[in-house]
Amino acid sequence: MINEMTITSILSYIEENIEITSINIDTLVQHSGYSRRYLQLLFKKMIGLPVGKYIQRRRITRAATYLRLTSLPVSIISDKLCYDSQQTFSREFKKNSGYTPFQYRKNKLWMFKYQTGCRNIKTSFPIPELCFLQKKSFFGSLIKYKEKIPYTGSSSNKKWDIVKALLPHSLSSLFISNNIIQGKEAKNEFTINSIIWTKKESSNTETSIDEGIYARFTYKGEIDGYATYINNIYMNILPYYGLQKKNSLDLEIISTGIDGCKNFEYFLPIERSGINYIPKTKELHFP
Repeated sequence: MINEMTITSILSYIEENIEITSINIDTLVQHSGYSRRYLQLLFKKMIGLPVGKYIQRRRITRAATYLRLTSLPVSIISDKLCYDSQQTFSREFKKNSGYTPFQYRKNKLWMFKYQTGCRNIKTSFPIPELCFLQKKSFFGSLIKYKEKIPYTGSSSNKKWDIVKALLPHSLSSLFISNNIIQGKEAKNEFTINSIIWTKKESSNTETSIDEGIYARFTYKGEIDGYATYINNIYMNILPYYGLQKKNSLDLEIISTGIDGCKNFEYFLPIERSGINYIPKTKELHFP
């Protein structure tokens, strides 16, 4: 129990200070009070990565998130993550991702092999179910909101307040599609468009989800836990299984079970490259 609390404290310390100061094993030895050797052994046992490698990958992954979701200049991203120079940052980024920062941003990539999201001692890697969805057009009510990095989901309360209001009165599931738009200005922000599927008469937009392969995940619980679950999918699960997100609308199907718990189905569009078969087609039944 004490060891688990120590590693949890170290993981929190890394997340809280990754944009404040340069973190290394000596910093964590001082923070934890453990010897260097014992801390390294304990961290590797519980998290599965050497502590130095984890810190390195967390910095690179945070940088990749800035590159993908914002228009912040590379020099500012390098400074924010406490690199001693832009050259050092670019070299480390390419070593871990396979791309220079400019290549990664230009190619609109989401995932790379060594991407590592925030971990905890209970981080899981559920196997996604791959399925094929046909193109489906729909009407919907569009909600736009801005978020920042690190993502906390605070601005998405606007979306979830609507979900909470609609679910008790819905005789069927709620369908919601989302896409993420890179920020246009040189600051820390990006836009999320959420579209709640509706009938034509109550809609303010019309669009469609693309035909293709989707990774399907399921979750049962409350909204806060679901938001954490989705973040783990993006930051840990997709790179772990070598899946690349496609830049198109996703799909959430939300319902309330007879026990009162919320049930979530999440369909994330996936690039077909590297998948050598066509998964089984899943039919969508929107009222």
